[in-house]
Amino acid sequence: MQRFKALADPARVRLLRILAELPDEHTVRDPRCGTALGACFCHLTERLGLSAPTVSHHLKILREAGLIEVVRAGRWSYYRLHPAGIEGLLHDLDYLKQAHKALKLEVG
Repeated sequence: MQRFKALADPARVRLLRILAELPDEHTVRDPRCGTALGACFCHLTERLGLSAPTVSHHLKILREAGLIEVVRAGRWSYYRLHPAGIEGLLHDLDYLKQAHKALKLEVG
């Protein structure tokens, strides 16, 4: 249920879409191995056009819902989709889709 609540705000959906586009030219990579760490906070704030405290609030909600993860490198934090959280969301949506199909068969 927490995942669906997290998606109730259009700004949070936009944040997920931005992170789904990674890697892009703003993706920070680990210089030692080239692994994509994610997008920095300043990039997300710039893309959303919202204040830093507002973006921080939205990131916290998405993180608590398990939809994104934070990768820390030194004193910096980078944000990216959390694969298990996205898979869980897709599973929940598939369940609803199947329940809807079954209901249509019973009613129709």
